[in-house]
Amino acid sequence: DAAFTLQMAEAMSWKSTEIILDLLFRGDKAFNDWGAMLLSKQVRMLQNLYCGLVLDSTKAGATPINTASILKQFERINQAVSILQLEKPSDWLAFSYQVGESNDTNLTVEEIQKVMRLRVDFSEDAIMKVCSQMKAS
Repeated sequence: DAAFTLQMAEAMSWKSTEIILDLLFRGDKAFNDWGAMLLSKQVRMLQNLYCGLVLDSTKAGATPINTASILKQFERINQAVSILQLEKPSDWLAFSYQVGESNDTNLTVEEIQKVMRLRVDFSEDAIMKVCSQMKAS
């Protein structure tokens, strides 16, 4: 049934995002533009897979099931991917994401800093400058 499939897809998406974020925050990987684009593609494939499972389980003529709860699981990863795709760290300041501990769908300043450090072409000075500006605001 579609409700059960939704619960399973939510659980799988939660675990997938947990694993990916853990790998990113560990800092063992390094990214350039191409690596960031590949990660973005892979994350979108996971989102499409989980949402597709739910949408495909909905019977014809039945009330469609909302997949927003699945997509919400990916918010922090989407932010991390956006950071990895930036041209320079200061570009992050143009985004309107709320930063901080209070919202579980947004990265903290410390997490943003960890993700920025994964980019091989971002200088530590530029990263520190952006993160200190975020802490000040």
